[in-house]
Amino acid sequence: MPNDSLPELELANTRAREGITDTVAEIRRRADVPARTRLAIAKTKQRWHRDPTPLVAMGITAAAGIAAIILGARIGRTDAGHLARPPAQTAFTALLPFGARGGDGPGAAEQSQPGRKGRKARKKAAEEALERDPMHRNRVKQRAGIAAVQRRATKNRKQAAARAKAASKAASKAAAKAAGRG
Repeated sequence: MPNDSLPELELANTRAREGITDTVAEIRRRADVPARTRLAIAKTKQRWHRDPTPLVAMGITAAAGIAAIILGARIGRTDAGHLARPPAQTAFTALLPFGARGGDGPGAAEQSQPGRKGRKARKKAAEEALERDPMHRNRVKQRAGIAAVQRRATKNRKQAAARAKAASKAASKAAAKAAGRG
């Protein structure tokens, strides 16, 4: 610094001032949100004009979603849309994998009774519904399979421990025999 000449100091000062001016201009440019938004929209329009596939795909997806909502609302207002209590046997209930609901189990009259009879009827209806549910059956099968694997693993571990114990006993006997001779 003490050896710097006056022109070098002025040049450094000017460069620092220009750097600060550029930084302020960049901050202002970044802070100008509407201009950045306009630029992003223009770029997006240009991209979609070049290749409208994403726009078409979004439009088709939106149309399918709206159609599904409208169709679901229409089906929900029909009798076929309510699976809670379909008639005893229809073409639709014949196709269900677990049969018609509300079949031979306790009816609404038994379930609505107060006291012990109502509790028993509700419990029986819940058990029958679970028995008819294919997902519940799959879960029960899976639990049984897991339990069998765990039993086999426990049995194998116990056998391995017994073999290791017997091997260590045999090794200690052999060592004692060898020590007795030597």
